[in-house]
Amino acid sequence: MLLIKNGNLHLPGQTVRKGDILIKDGSISKIGNELTADDIPVLDVQGKEVFPGFILPVTSVGLTDYANLRQGDSNEISSPCNPRLHVRYALDGREVERQRYWLSGITSIGAAPADGALLAGQMGVYHVTGMTAAQMCVCDTVALKGNFTSNVKTTFGTKGTAPMTRMGMASSLREIFRAAKEWMNKEDAPLNSDYAVLARVLKREIPLLMNVTTAADISDVLDLAKEFQIRVILNGAYEGDLAADMIAKSGASVIAGDLFDAGARIWYGTDVEKLLSLGEKVPVCIGCSSGGVGRENLLWNGCRLVQMGYKPAEVLDLMTVRTAEVLGVDHLIGSIKEGLLADLVIYNGNPLESWSADVAATIVSGNIVYEKKGEAIC
Repeated sequence: MLLIKNGNLHLPGQTVRKGDILIKDGSISKIGNELTADDIPVLDVQGKEVFPGFILPVTSVGLTDYANLRQGDSNEISSPCNPRLHVRYALDGREVERQRYWLSGITSIGAAPADGALLAGQMGVYHVTGMTAAQMCVCDTVALKGNFTSNVKTTFGTKGTAPMTRMGMASSLREIFRAAKEWMNKEDAPLNSDYAVLARVLKREIPLLMNVTTAADISDVLDLAKEFQIRVILNGAYEGDLAADMIAKSGASVIAGDLFDAGARIWYGTDVEKLLSLGEKVPVCIGCSSGGVGRENLLWNGCRLVQMGYKPAEVLDLMTVRTAEVLGVDHLIGSIKEGLLADLVIYNGNPLESWSADVAATIVSGNIVYEKKGEAIC
């Protein structure tokens, strides 16, 4: 158990001055003022800002295999479609911890296979501390990760095998989804681990999260989603502003790509305001590059939006509760709310308002995983 006292609590839709949070069994048990509890540690954070832990929505961090850099664990490219694969079997908690995400307030990541394969495998949401996927797990399976970008063409073009074009990519996707649909409708169909995962997508139990870049990519993926009536999350979507009406009509969720990366943003001429305005109609959040390595990148993207005129509270939502909604884990993380996991970051100042703000402490599932030297807040 842990009692946080006197913090400026950034709750959904409001900031509570000098509020308290009681943590029990890793979750937020009670929020209020002047809470008391006997014989438990007290964290006095008077004058400090208490935020829900930030969420990095898509990253391949933790799948590198530092012992064998020539052949990492993030990209299975022996075939273009690998729905049966699951990121849990490649995730190395030690590699994630080396990123020290807690220094920027990130407490959870959407761990996903990388960008080489058309259907790369299943992804989940995990905490940034712990040795194994089981210890880190927030939600084991949140989506099937796919890629409808030039990376797939490059990967299989060097092999001289399909798909080497966007036509081939679209054809391969339709072929495997049609086959899975037929398999679902057969009585006594033989076991097929790929089709079993695709069946979950076809039954809308989990979404298909697809890396996309251009408006043409987005259009092709949304056509597929409409044909098979599947839920889709568009990741990156630098030309999502050009396809805004199409996205809104489809109901697809969006993870906006790296807004701090001027190269990608300027090359595609992204109208960031139009892209993010989709949040009025469909779930939208912000991420960073598809690799999502640097712990600062997500916060820099948030600061970029504040510089563009967005309110800090709006940007905070895009890094927390909106991300949780997009990934389907808002019942577990993303807000300071009773019943959710106690994933919290305590800042000296507001990092979306001042570059001098820094992390005083980070809490994951009720455990203090980082405390700045000299703070003496516990």
